[in-house]
Amino acid sequence: MAFKKTLLALTLALGAVAASGVAQARTEIQMWMGLTGPNGELLSRFGEDFNRSQTEYRVVVSFRGQYPEQRAAAMAAFRAGNPPHIMQMFDAGSGDMVQSRGAIIPVSEVFQRAGIPFNPADFIAPARGYYGLPNGDLLSMPFNVSTAVLFYNQDAFRRAGLDPNRPPRTWPEMIAAANQIRSTGAAECGFTTTWLAWIMLEQFNARHNQQIGTLNNGRGGAGTVLTVNNPLNQRMIQTLVDLQATRAFSYGGRSNDAAAKFISGQCAMLLQSSGGLAAIQRDGRFQLATAQLPHWPDVQGAPFATTIGGASMWVFNAPNRSANELRGVAMFLDFLRSDRVMTEWARTTGFLPATNSSFRAMQQAGFFTQNPGRDVPILSLIEARQGEHTQGYRFGRWTEIRDIYHEEVERALQGRQTAAQALMNFERRGNAQLRAFERSVN
Repeated sequence: MAFKKTLLALTLALGAVAASGVAQARTEIQMWMGLTGPNGELLSRFGEDFNRSQTEYRVVVSFRGQYPEQRAAAMAAFRAGNPPHIMQMFDAGSGDMVQSRGAIIPVSEVFQRAGIPFNPADFIAPARGYYGLPNGDLLSMPFNVSTAVLFYNQDAFRRAGLDPNRPPRTWPEMIAAANQIRSTGAAECGFTTTWLAWIMLEQFNARHNQQIGTLNNGRGGAGTVLTVNNPLNQRMIQTLVDLQATRAFSYGGRSNDAAAKFISGQCAMLLQSSGGLAAIQRDGRFQLATAQLPHWPDVQGAPFATTIGGASMWVFNAPNRSANELRGVAMFLDFLRSDRVMTEWARTTGFLPATNSSFRAMQQAGFFTQNPGRDVPILSLIEARQGEHTQGYRFGRWTEIRDIYHEEVERALQGRQTAAQALMNFERRGNAQLRAFERSVN
């Protein structure tokens, strides 16, 4: 008996040593993400799936705060010599990331150094254009690609006497629907919006093919000047001010918080990222439908395409970054861009499939036919009329400039200044930020 116990203990010990040896042999890859809720849970699961698919690397996916806080933390970690290998960063941070000399490695170069085939043309055109370099290489890898859409509560539409299958297509129709919803008591508010600057400044101007700033919306380099204090933007802000007085519009904050007003049924319509679909489907208790963003019909040529949103994967450099680590980074990114991952991600979350092959796979499987409304972001982003100013922007300190827009529009919503004053102050303060950014990188 004693001999058997000794043999068993020895076997267990050897097994533990062996298991430890396997674990220690794995190279750890740190990835920081900016997603929470069901989308964050799914992205974390992709990390676990990758870990089970091979034995060389262990990816650790962790949430380190919202995108702006995460970017600040990652840059501090870079200066300390220990940044994450991969960071998921939203579109607004792209201008700063491009200018972060030495901190990032273009993703095309990462794949090249790892010896893994990578063709930027595999990604859908809007994503390729937004995150690309003039030579066709990609700076970062598009992943959670989205655009802004209109979600609406069909049950509230019925209560208000509106046709639930006819969403408002223009701003006059949107205003009329919101007023009818309020006057009939179908909901406490007509509509709300998340991400005020992204939707009411960036997406709004793309939808009407209006520039935000000179030099090709900042893509032309230093010296760009913001140019949004015009009658169209003044009219849009004044519309929000007027509708808020009757709660036909209800302001819900600068980021994603306003989604709760829609999910709870308080507001009947929501301007939101298409990537917000998963949370709405999980928590909403009403019949949901999706439509493209409204437009002002008197603007020549409108509606135009909306612009890309969401986030991409950036690869950080570090003094001690090894070729083995970069190979692990490339392998994980290669896993994320696979059709299996991309199609599950798009089907589950409401984000767009970022690669052409995953888009075709979803088409061939009949996904968009079987799920009415899920093609809305594609129709809005890819198949709508393209214009000179629908390809996005690239401004430094854009996260800070977005907050200036929030502050100035909030003052207008509070009745402390006019719409024109809000936009004039936004341009003045935003241009000061652009000049400060240029001085910091030169």
